[in-house]
Amino acid sequence: MKPLLSIVIATKNREMYCIAAINSILEYGYGNLNIAISDNSASTKVLQYVEELKDPRITYRYDSGNVSSIENFNRAMNLATGTYVILIGDDDTILPKCIKLAEWAFKNNVDSVCSTDSAIYYWPGALKQFPGGYLAYKEGGGDLKKIDSRAYLRKLLNNGLQHYLLYPLPKTYHGLVKKSVLDAIKHRTGHYYGGLSPDIYSCVALSCMVKDHYVVSEALSIAGVCRTSTTADNIVGTHSGEIADAPHLKFRGPYVWDSRVPAFYSVNTIWAESGVKALEELQEYSLLKELNLYRLLVIADINNKKFIPKILTREKDIFRKQQKLSNIKFQLRYSKNFMQVLARKIFRVIEKKLFSRKSVVLTNIRDINLAVKKITNG
Repeated sequence: MKPLLSIVIATKNREMYCIAAINSILEYGYGNLNIAISDNSASTKVLQYVEELKDPRITYRYDSGNVSSIENFNRAMNLATGTYVILIGDDDTILPKCIKLAEWAFKNNVDSVCSTDSAIYYWPGALKQFPGGYLAYKEGGGDLKKIDSRAYLRKLLNNGLQHYLLYPLPKTYHGLVKKSVLDAIKHRTGHYYGGLSPDIYSCVALSCMVKDHYVVSEALSIAGVCRTSTTADNIVGTHSGEIADAPHLKFRGPYVWDSRVPAFYSVNTIWAESGVKALEELQEYSLLKELNLYRLLVIADINNKKFIPKILTREKDIFRKQQKLSNIKFQLRYSKNFMQVLARKIFRVIEKKLFSRKSVVLTNIRDINLAVKKITNG
């Protein structure tokens, strides 16, 4: 019998967290699911754990060789056998709402569901100020709303393909999606995930492909942050520099960076370049014309100026020359977008204060299983 839901995990050298994620999911005792794991770790700790479990719900592949991160994600998704899939990090887990919504989506033939809420868990040691662990989530919620994904994709493009998680778009990362839609993307592009960021690549590709998409105002999963996560790296500024320094390129082979995107390494440019790759490979050329590169430059400047100021100055000047603009015209357009970004940020802050539901913050949460229990039991 085909399982209803596959939880997809690509892991590398974070064995303790991956084992905790597997254990957390299996603790639900839900039979109609599949955990699909592609493991590129140097050790066989997860392999041994899976072999000892002998649980038919787990499909697992181990390869300690030189595998790129994007290939590891593709391998993991290829192992998924469920009607619906959700991609999580190896330091994450799902919540009961995820299973309930998968059942609802199946009964109503819905292509995808994502959450407008998030639950975030910092593992012990991830934050200096909370050495015993930190959990934050919102109370209540659960309302469902149908969304026009293409309309919101255009808004994301106008924002330079930045902060995509703020948009109610379909996504495999912490979102539910029909595996058949992902199979259709693979048929057209040759892979489930392309570019350098699997998260935004699939978000953009799915926004072009899904028909019935819904959002729910309740977290489906817990986003974990451990000491070695990219979220932790981004906080301290180790996630920016020259393209050649991008860890995403490791073991990737020849990779052609899209010339439309400024050529430096940062979270912001990786997002934009991967989103562009998705549109290019799906031949969505009309949507590509809506990409606002000024917005990308502004947000990248704000987020990375204290880490890579010389690279940013260089790339902005290259962009200005490519656009054949004088310094004055470029600065006017740049300033206009800067003010729009600032206004948008102020609006989000006000909106959050006025309309956001109450947040629950807990400290000294020693592991993700305990985080699940705290959210589930209130």
